[in-house]
Amino acid sequence: MIEEPNPLRVTLQQMQRLLCALDNLKEEVLPKNPQLFAVMAEAPLEDLDRLRQEVEGFLDQLQPAV
Repeated sequence: MIEEPNPLRVTLQQMQRLLCALDNLKEEVLPKNPQLFAVMAEAPLEDLDRLRQEVEGFLDQLQPAV
């Protein structure tokens, strides 16, 4: 039986992968070419913000209605 993935867990895993990619860019690209780093980091940072908003949506659903 295949279990459906937990969407919150999947989103957090995606965020972790983006953070690892940004960390690699910071180590490899930033010291050599800060302008290139800024350009390359822009999309992952936008994706992280979008995923953060998704997480906030998941958490809002977990909170009891007032």
